[in-house]
Amino acid sequence: MNNFVQLIGHSRHRAARTATQVALAAAVLVALPAWATLGGDEASVIADQAALNATLVKTANAGYTDYALTLPNGIIVHEFVNPAGQVFEVTWNGKGKRPDMRQILGTHFDKFNAPVSQKARNDKHATARRADRVAADFEMHSAVHNRIFTGTAHLPSQLPASLTGPIGVPMESPIPKAANQAQ
Repeated sequence: MNNFVQLIGHSRHRAARTATQVALAAAVLVALPAWATLGGDEASVIADQAALNATLVKTANAGYTDYALTLPNGIIVHEFVNPAGQVFEVTWNGKGKRPDMRQILGTHFDKFNAPVSQKARNDKHATARRADRVAADFEMHSAVHNRIFTGTAHLPSQLPASLTGPIGVPMESPIPKAANQAQ
């Protein structure tokens, strides 16, 4: 009888330990998509690749590394990493559904999603299809036209010393400039 009680006690302990391990593993897996990408470390690029179900091409350049993520819908997201291993800029371009901005902007998503200023609302050329956000250490420009999404976001303080400004991605802007805007 004593062996039976010990066996039951041992099984309960093992079950509790297994439940704890499963809960910890689930917490880690749930936290993965919350890793900051913009401003995050180089490992966050791999988390983005998995979360966005993207293919990845890595290109080393002078002063930074470009990780190009091609999403299943054809949109290309570039994540630029400085020599310190920090993602200092992200860009996106392509037709279809906008990429998961919470995933690629990480902790900076709230700045992307912030309400438009009163000045921008009063601007007769401003549209809901264009978004510009500038904060102390965050700059983002985004536009959409005919379901073509294009944009860039960067952290000025994280730019590599070899750069004088954001990289951006060479692309034709899908939003034509108004006739009275400077070319």
